[in-house]
Amino acid sequence: MKLTQNQKLLIKEGIFWAIYYNLTSMFLIAFALALGATNTIIGIAGALPYLAAILSQIPGAKLTELYSRIHINIVINAASRLLWVPIVLIPIFFKAHPLLTLIIYYFLSQFAEWLSVPAWTSLAGDFVSAKYRGRYFARRNMLMGIFGMTASVLGAAYLDLFPKTDYTGFSTIFMVGILFGLWSAYLYSKMREPAYTDKKYHKMSEFFKIKGEFRKFVLIMLFFNFAFMLSSPFFIVYMLKNIGMSYTMVMIAFAVGGIAKIISHPHWGRVSDKIGDKPVAIFSIFGTALIPFIYLFATKEAIWIVFAAQIVSGIVWAGVLLSSFNLLLDLSPHHRAIKAAKYQMLTSLPLIVAPIVGGYIADNLVFVLSGIPLVFGISFLLRAASAVFMFAIKEPRIKKKHRFQEIIHEIFSIHPVHKTYNHITEPLRRIIKIP
Repeated sequence: MKLTQNQKLLIKEGIFWAIYYNLTSMFLIAFALALGATNTIIGIAGALPYLAAILSQIPGAKLTELYSRIHINIVINAASRLLWVPIVLIPIFFKAHPLLTLIIYYFLSQFAEWLSVPAWTSLAGDFVSAKYRGRYFARRNMLMGIFGMTASVLGAAYLDLFPKTDYTGFSTIFMVGILFGLWSAYLYSKMREPAYTDKKYHKMSEFFKIKGEFRKFVLIMLFFNFAFMLSSPFFIVYMLKNIGMSYTMVMIAFAVGGIAKIISHPHWGRVSDKIGDKPVAIFSIFGTALIPFIYLFATKEAIWIVFAAQIVSGIVWAGVLLSSFNLLLDLSPHHRAIKAAKYQMLTSLPLIVAPIVGGYIADNLVFVLSGIPLVFGISFLLRAASAVFMFAIKEPRIKKKHRFQEIIHEIFSIHPVHKTYNHITEPLRRIIKIP
C-alpha cells in the first residue's frame, strides 16, 4: 500500500497528537489527585471531554459548511492546545481554587478539540479509500501507540523525580505536550484538501434524525460507551490508591498495554479488511469486559494481575477503536461530517453520565462488593451485553459471508514473527525517514 502525501501527513499529525495527549490528558487524573480530588471529582473530570463533545458537534459540523476543513483543524486545534497553559499555571496563580480552575480550562480545551472532529472525520474519509481503510488506520493507530506510549512512560519517570507535593513535574510535561500539540496542528497547513461536496446548509433538525443501520450502530455504541466509561476513569485511581503503585509503575503498566495494542493493530487491520468490521467489533468489545473482571483480583501482593489486564486491554481495544471508526465511515458514505457530528454528540451522552455514576457508586454503595471493585463488576456485565447487541448490525464493507469457524480462525491466526516485525518497523522507518 503506497501512501499519498496527505496520508503520510495524517499519520505524522496523529503521532504528534499522541505525544501531546500522553503528556497532558493522560496525567490529568494524577494531577487532580495531587490537588486533592475525590472519586466524585475524578468522575466529573472524566465526563468533561464528552460534555464538550456533545456541545461542540453541531457547531463543528456547521463550520464545515462555511470554512475549509483544513483551516478549521489548524485554527481550532491550536487553540485547544493553548488552553492548557492556564492549567500549567495553576500552582502559581490559581492556588485558591485549583480544582475549579482545572475543570474550567480542561473543559474549554476539550470543547475546542472536539469542535474540529466533524471536519477531521470528513477529511480522513476522503483521504483513505474503503479498500485499504483497515490497514491504513491500523498503521496510523500503531505508530500513535508507539510514540504516545514512549511519551507517557518518560513523563511518568520524570514525575517520580519530584516529591508528591511539588507540581513542577506536572507543569513541565504539560508544557512539552503543548508544544507537540501545536506542531500537530501546524502539519495540517501542509495537506491538500480534496473537493468537498457537502457544502449545503443543514437544518438544526437534521442533527437529531438518525435511521437505518446507522441508527442501530449509534444506539449500540451509546450503550457500550456507558458500560466502559463507568469504570474507565477509576483504573488509574485503583492503581495509585488501592494498590499503591508509583507513577512510573502505573505508566509502565499502561506501556505494556500499549505494546500489546501496537502489536495487535496490523492483525486487526488485516482481519477487518478480510472478514469485515462487525466480527472484529463483536469479539473485541466482548474482550473489553474481561478487563474490569481481571482487575477485581489485583492486589498489592499480586500486581502482576494489573499487567495481565493491560495486555488484554491493549489487544482488544486495538480492535474496538479500529472497527468502530471503520463502521462509522462505512455507515456514513454521504454527508459524513454531519453524521460524524451526530455520532459523537449522541454517543458522548453516556460518557458524561457514566463517570459521575461510577464515582457515586464507588463513594456510596455496597452490594456484595464496594467502592471501585463494585464499579468494575457492574462494568464487566454491561460491556459483555454490548457485544451481544452488536450482532444486530449488518456488515457494510465486506459482502462475502463467513462461517463462524472462519471468523474465529482469522481472529486467532498469528502472523509469523518476521511479518509482524515488518508491519511495525516498515511504517516507522518511513515516518521518521530511516533508510
